[in-house]
Amino acid sequence: MGSVYLAKQLSQNRTVAVKVLTQDLAHDEEFLERFRREARAAQRLSHPNIVAAYDMGVVDGYHYISMEYIDGPNLDLVLQKVGRLDEAMLLRVAHDMAAALEEAEAHNIVHRDIKPANILMSSKGVAKLTDLGLASASQGDRRVTMAGFCVGTPFYISPEQARGDREVDGRADIYSLGATMYHLATGTLPFAGANPVVIMTKHLQENPPPPHVRQPAVSLHLSALIRKMMAKDQKLRPQNARELRADIERCMRGEMPLPLGKAAAAAAPGKAAAPGKAAPPGTAAAPATVPEQAAVADERSLLDKIFVAVDASLPFLPSALRLPAAAVTFTVVLLLSVWLLIAIIKG
Repeated sequence: MGSVYLAKQLSQNRTVAVKVLTQDLAHDEEFLERFRREARAAQRLSHPNIVAAYDMGVVDGYHYISMEYIDGPNLDLVLQKVGRLDEAMLLRVAHDMAAALEEAEAHNIVHRDIKPANILMSSKGVAKLTDLGLASASQGDRRVTMAGFCVGTPFYISPEQARGDREVDGRADIYSLGATMYHLATGTLPFAGANPVVIMTKHLQENPPPPHVRQPAVSLHLSALIRKMMAKDQKLRPQNARELRADIERCMRGEMPLPLGKAAAAAAPGKAAAPGKAAPPGTAAAPATVPEQAAVADERSLLDKIFVAVDASLPFLPSALRLPAAAVTFTVVLLLSVWLLIAIIKG
């Protein structure tokens, strides 16, 4: 869309980043509207985990946005350098992003393009969300998308965006954050393909290998959280950023995320709903129906269920050792079962 310059805002005596739209795009009304939308959305949000927008305007035909300067790299560059993130760091980043999405939800804004390149790390280790160029009101913004036309980055796009759904809510951002976490945790993309259409089709129709299968160093509780966030059906994901933040905090404690249907009943610390007061629309998930619970259960293999059970029963072991312990346990149980079956047949 343009170039970003490091600048000094003399009136405030502060360093800023100035994004300037290229001249050829300044005459394209679609790109110009996206540029304005980014500035308007950023100015509505004031949060320590969202890059602030200070000012926007036009000087001598050049459209610009003056933004908070972040003195660190984006996570795409970090991935290129280190391959994958340490789990503790990844969970801190995820927690920061859940807080950013909670602020966006409070203003009825959907980002629509969560990806590593749009998460900046400050020198103090704080993750900040940037690039709100695709953001819109969650009820649907026809200037952003029309039926049959999708927006977002194919590698991390939600199924509903890939379908070109007209109305997309915050659960699309939760899916994209899950796909981003998958990449950061394993060092590989959830899906790859020869072109964007192939990749988006996979987001619609396929499930990637569980993160702990693709990268054994990933704990089972983090793997379960990422898979929950990347559920194809919106109703099977965390239903809002507050619910997601609570699940992330459980993972930080080495616990599994709450099963579907129980998450809505557990409010984030300090934010419990008042007794007898109905939750506002879109802030809590309805209890899961039997078919929905069955869908989640069917998504996990028998082996995966055993691994999860062992992981939950071995909190004293480091995460990296729980998966091998689960594999050994499964093998021993299998051998004992075969031995018992043979004994019964012979007896």
